[in-house]
Amino acid sequence: MRRIDCHMHFWTLAMEPYYALWMTPDLKVLYGDYGPRDARPLMVANDVEGIVLVSAASSIHETAYLLGLADSHDFIRGVVAWVDMLDKNAAGDLRGWARFRKLKGIRPYLQDLPEDDWILKKELDPVIEAMLELGLRFDALIKPRHILNTVKFIERHPTLPVIVDHMAKPSIRDGAFEPWRRDMEEFRDLKHVHCKISGVLTEDGPDWSPERLKPYFEAIIDIFGPDRLVFGSDWPVVNLVADYGRWIATLDGALADLTRADQQKIWADNGGRFYGL
Repeated sequence: MRRIDCHMHFWTLAMEPYYALWMTPDLKVLYGDYGPRDARPLMVANDVEGIVLVSAASSIHETAYLLGLADSHDFIRGVVAWVDMLDKNAAGDLRGWARFRKLKGIRPYLQDLPEDDWILKKELDPVIEAMLELGLRFDALIKPRHILNTVKFIERHPTLPVIVDHMAKPSIRDGAFEPWRRDMEEFRDLKHVHCKISGVLTEDGPDWSPERLKPYFEAIIDIFGPDRLVFGSDWPVVNLVADYGRWIATLDGALADLTRADQQKIWADNGGRFYGL
């Protein structure tokens, strides 16, 4: 089974100030450099042929760093970067960054913003229009409280390709299944919207189990179907509670009831199509 990992992070402590929102020495397993030399052995061991790098900092400096890495490594198929979408020059700046052919999308840090309806600001319209002009996608880094506002945003911009990161980060460890499931249903008929199966082990916590994850996997497969789901690892963040191989094995088990063709769509084909890799 060929795989494309559509959600991986690289970072370096040389840029530590830009990760200050979340990175501290207390996160021992994450507090260090992660880059191509660390990722490649894991990819080879798990039949992962390419990756999409995703921003981990609200910094244009990191955008330049990730795009530079992508230009230097063929296995980095695309980059989802950050720009200040409210800056008056954001649209023009984005047109400049889009000269990097591997720039595939933009991701604001919706989960950490104080306003749950930030994404509905009219001031964002110029940069959204630039994204549409440039063929870029929108990664929605949201939590359950953002789902309904994200749906309103999608309905306002119905031609913008959108992908929901980490299944909207359900609070698995708190057993909050039903409100999450109810709101996620709003994505069912938005046929151009995709969802990444990623990042959920950390939402369950260090004592995560396939049994607790099972209803969430079943729900997301039911809502989006095999044509709109995309594999991501959220590496190295997944190392907080597991490792790369364990996550892939866990997802492999969750997809076992699907046909091999549908599994292949989720592992590689959908992500390649969505991001234009």
